[in-house]
Amino acid sequence: MPLEYRRKNSLASVKNVGTFILVAALAIILVVNSCFSPPATQPVYAAFSGANGKIAFVSDRDGNDEIYAMNAEGSGVTRLTNNPNADFSPRWSPDGTKIVFVSDRDGNFEIYVMNADGSSVTRLTNDPGTDLLPAWSPDGSKIAFMSDRDGDGEIYVMNADGSSVTQLTNNADYDECPNWSPDGSKIAFDSNRDGDYEIYVMNADGLSVTKLTDNSDEDYWPVWSPDGTKIAFYSYRDGNFEIYVMNADGSYQSNLTNNPASDFWLDWQPTDITPPVISNVARNPQQPQPSDAVTVTVNVTDVGFGLKTVTLRYSTDGGSTWTNLAMTVSTGSSYTGTIPAKPEGTTVQFKVKAEDKAGNTIESSVASYTSKTLIFGMDPMMFYMLIGGLVVVVVIVVVLIVMRGRKPKPPTAPTYAPTPPTAPPTAFCPTCGTPIPPGTTFCPKCGRKLQ
Repeated sequence: MPLEYRRKNSLASVKNVGTFILVAALAIILVVNSCFSPPATQPVYAAFSGANGKIAFVSDRDGNDEIYAMNAEGSGVTRLTNNPNADFSPRWSPDGTKIVFVSDRDGNFEIYVMNADGSSVTRLTNDPGTDLLPAWSPDGSKIAFMSDRDGDGEIYVMNADGSSVTQLTNNADYDECPNWSPDGSKIAFDSNRDGDYEIYVMNADGLSVTKLTDNSDEDYWPVWSPDGTKIAFYSYRDGNFEIYVMNADGSYQSNLTNNPASDFWLDWQPTDITPPVISNVARNPQQPQPSDAVTVTVNVTDVGFGLKTVTLRYSTDGGSTWTNLAMTVSTGSSYTGTIPAKPEGTTVQFKVKAEDKAGNTIESSVASYTSKTLIFGMDPMMFYMLIGGLVVVVVIVVVLIVMRGRKPKPPTAPTYAPTPPTAPPTAFCPTCGTPIPPGTTFCPKCGRKLQ
């Protein structure tokens, strides 16, 4: 009979007896067996690729349960823990640099963390109860876990360094096997608070608990799909343990496995759908000459499984064909590549392409430059424009100086021709009275002949 099924019957019978000590002891042992203690030579979790794709697992190949790591294809097996007590339940941190695990090396089950190579082991809990089933939050800042420190199994959360332990659930039965949603907003878990083990989900602060499954048999060990839309779990509803999947709201439950053997202790390997980030693309020199190779620098980061390649691509035929050059890490996230020198007048287009280990790619926008011979470090056109401008300025200044040096002539008075004087009239016309100039024979007005 499967361990989970035995656990339910054992817990029920012991509680009927009412012996608290025996309840606590059996509960601890059976929770360990049901949730995470498979045969010691079987890997505990599927791979989380992390930064280098290794698999952490538990084995008793050296005499007791220890934690090991190996490459994804099974090579490079390395023992990470080494002590006379049991170490189990390893889980990678989201960035792949640390492993959280459970050990009874200090007399009771506590949660520890170590570097990915097994160094710097640090105990995160120091409580007389049993602390089990650690699970990292997606951003690596917190760890959820199960503990019986208040007398029964409850779910707690703490900072990644073990500080600020907060209880999220509080009821008389067992809440266990926490698993964070990919966005970190919710935690799925299993609980027997309604008489048998079902799958529940709550907000990351412990509020808004919702029951997702409801049947007469046991449902355990929820794990979120990488995109957060589904939850997988294993169940005894068909008479043996099979793996099921449902939507994140509990709808459309269906089995994924169906065979006489028991299928359980599942883990959903994360997928990386986020491409790398490219920023700060720059070239040097800004205006290359025909003899200059051009150095391109760029910052490239990846939040998923890590970078695979960073490539500098350039074209000299308007983008019809591209030449690829591998870029190398200079410092941190800064990468460098070099475009060879090009002949006078060659226009070079270039861009940066980055690919991560999950196959996601991204390219920067296209930039360009034209190879030109410089005059005194300047573009020839700019140089000639500058010289022309200087010549114009010099001419204007010279003209102004010359004009300023000339003395102005004093103004001369205008000359006017004198008007000859008019002789006074000597007589008047006796008929019309018009004045008659001297020597006039006829009146200029009426025409009378004058004497």
